Formats: sequence, structure tokens, C-alpha cells
Amino acid sequence: MLLALLIRCAGRMALIGLVAAAIFGGQAILVALGIIVFSLVVLVTMGLILNRFVLGGKRATLMMELPLYHEPNPRTIGLVSWQRTIAFIKRAGTVILVVSIIIWVLSYFPGGNIEGSILGRIGKSLEPVGKLMGLDWQLLVALLTSFVAKENTIATLGVLLGGEGVGLSEALREMLTPAAAIAFLVAQVLFVPCVATVAAIRQETGSWRWPAISIGLQLILSFLLAVVVFQIARLIGA
Repeated sequence: MLLALLIRCAGRMALIGLVAAAIFGGQAILVALGIIVFSLVVLVTMGLILNRFVLGGKRATLMMELPLYHEPNPRTIGLVSWQRTIAFIKRAGTVILVVSIIIWVLSYFPGGNIEGSILGRIGKSLEPVGKLMGLDWQLLVALLTSFVAKENTIATLGVLLGGEGVGLSEALREMLTPAAAIAFLVAQVLFVPCVATVAAIRQETGSWRWPAISIGLQLILSFLLAVVVFQIARLIGA
């Protein structure tokens, strides 16, 4: 259950594609693959650690009933694609839209500008942490809003950085160095699970203990590894 949280979801993959393309251009594919491989290495490493210290090295048996495998056909592919598209539109039209509106309100009031807004004050209070990863407060706020849904990271960045006729990709290029961009992606792929996932863990375990452990574990893991990656990348001149 804890390891499943380290698997990249569609929202995280979208952010990897956006940031990698904006910062690294022709090398975007290599950077994206590198981030994915890195997360898999973390997944395996955490599996070994958890097996050693949580399960005491014992082997656990998992039995799962799998559906019959069939050759794909256009009707099934079209139906599944349509259902998932509609599901995403509904989600974008509810959760993501609502969170985007809330982010805009918090970034505007009370002074009418981002710097003096409620969101700006929250983000700037986290700047000492962000500096260790090479990240400005806007990026830290985007990470925090991903707790609602991972797609909200892009929506938040669009609200905070997409003003005055500047596109999001251009704003990211002006804000992020390659080292900071890699650190941001590492932090995002390892950051705390979204609310829906936490709720699912609570339902499956019948306790708040494991959701709390999962949040704490990934918060520490994402921060420490992002700091390490940024410092190493900066030393080698990235």
C-alpha cells in the first residue's frame, strides 16, 4: 500500500512533460525518462527497506484474480477512451476548476497583487525550505495544492505565473534553472498522495494511522531527495 503511492499517476506525468519540455527542450525525453527511472529506483529501494524493517524480512503472499485477456478491438478501445475522457472532463470541471478559483482568490486578496496576497504570504513563509531545493515560493504553493489533485499543480502554476501575456512554459524557463527543474520534478513525483488516495487508505485500513504514515513518509522523502538532487546537480553545473 505504501509502495503503490510511489507509482506515477497521469497528473504527475503531465507535469513531467510540461516542465521537461519547457526547460530542457530537445533533451526533454531523456530528462523525463530519467525522472521515471529515478522514481522506480526509489520504489525498489523503499520496498527493500520496508520489507526489512516493517515486515521483518518475512515473505507475504498476495493472491489476486485477474480478468481474462482478450485481443483489443476498436470498440473496446473507443469505449474506454471515451469513458476516461468524460471522467477527466467532469473532474476538471469540478475539483480542478474549484481549486483554481480558490487559488486565484487567495492570490488576489487582500491587496490585489500576488506578492501581498494570502497565498503569497503562505508561500514566502516556506521560502527557507524552498531555497534548499532551488525553488521559489510559487512552486512550493503548487506542490501544496497538488494534495487536492495532482493536476492542480499545473493549474496553480498557470494562475501564479501565467499573467501579463507570458505563457506558462516561458515563465518556467525564466524561473527555473535546470538543477531546480530536476529538483522540482523529483519533489513532485514523490510528494504526498492526493486527498482521494488518503481517503482510500483510510477506508481500506479502517484507521488514520497508515494515512498519516504515508503522508509523513512521502513528505520527508520528497524533501530530502529533492534537496540532494538539487545540490548534486548544482555542483556538477546543471
